Amino acid sequence: MPQPSQRPGGRSARITATVHAATLAALLEHGFAGMQMEDIAARAGVNKSTLYRRWGSRERLLADALASNSARQIPVPNTGSLRGDLYALALRVRDAVVSPGTRALMTALAAGHDDDLAGIGRGFWEDRLAAARPIVERAVARGELPRDSNADELIVRVVGPIWFAVFGPGHAVDDAFVTRTVDIVIDGGTTARMDDLTASDAHATRA
Repeated sequence: MPQPSQRPGGRSARITATVHAATLAALLEHGFAGMQMEDIAARAGVNKSTLYRRWGSRERLLADALASNSARQIPVPNTGSLRGDLYALALRVRDAVVSPGTRALMTALAAGHDDDLAGIGRGFWEDRLAAARPIVERAVARGELPRDSNADELIVRVVGPIWFAVFGPGHAVDDAFVTRTVDIVIDGGTTARMDDLTASDAHATRA
């Protein structure tokens, strides 16, 4: 007899989501140094052995919880154009960082002096940049950007001003701010290089 197909999500997904939420809540309340697996298990209503069996350590559990939280709040868009993708990404970043919970999490992550926490932070940002690189790769394939475009640098130029405005002077980041930021990056940062690229290609064709 054919085996029944396994339902996507289900109990395992619910447990994972509950544990992730408990992990982030423990980080906010106690900081990384005071975050204990026993406390997380109690908050999530699971056995501590479940946490160690599935994640192995609190460092791996926190990294997984942060990645899941960020991916859920800031999915990478695919609108069909570079400007549309960057604008949608910037809006999602803005919406995430102005929420009290995310601001507290990012502050805790940035302020951590623990070597393990610093490593989690570096891994978190590397993963987020890797997730956003297809935006630039698709734009290069469509001819919207030069072939040697640096994806990480471009993404940082878009989201960096938003982060600074929120976590630095605490300025309001409205939709107009996001639009101006994306326009500056695209129109101010790539137009000249695209003109140079077009001129170079035309010269090569004539040659």
